[in-house]
Amino acid sequence: MVGARLADLADSLGIPVPSGAVRTKGWAGQIIERELGGDSGHGPDFAALGVELKSVPVTSMLEPLESTAVCHIDPITIAGESWQTSYARRKLARVLFVALEVPATGGSVGERRVTAVRLWQPSATEEATLRADFERFVRDYFRRGKAAEITGHLGQALQVRPKARNAADRRDGYGPAGERVRLGKMGFYLRPAFVRDILRGA
Repeated sequence: MVGARLADLADSLGIPVPSGAVRTKGWAGQIIERELGGDSGHGPDFAALGVELKSVPVTSMLEPLESTAVCHIDPITIAGESWQTSYARRKLARVLFVALEVPATGGSVGERRVTAVRLWQPSATEEATLRADFERFVRDYFRRGKAAEITGHLGQALQVRPKARNAADRRDGYGPAGERVRLGKMGFYLRPAFVRDILRGA
């Protein structure tokens, strides 16, 4: 696929390319998944291989333009999890990263071109970094009822960011006294610098 435009891949699959103000988040990943014969529904994108697919918009220098989503966070469940048992670890066990160069002039999402493909499994060092971030979030914030205090500045490789569509999009969590509170939806993301090193083979 390296060198292919998303518009050309979509055309071969008989799928129209979004244009104008239409939301395109997720469309690129769907095109790549379909092109590679990925599975639909829940579970890994390529269930037989245990591989997750992550499409990453990048510059011509393979610099990611945004953080890469990993998974949603259930504030109640995560308070009782360890890194070994976590959903986040399962989602990051084996990942196919597909870099999509965004033209400097912008334009349609169909103009994005595949510039790198990396099948990645975390090294011992990378997993140690991910684990340390995860355990800090769980220990210092979710278990102490301080999830609302988490900011995007925390975490070396993993960060926690809002994932809600609007202010009314909330779910149950714990407050400082152990009481049930309503929190905005949030998720784990990989920092751009962490993904950049993967794409560049650093």
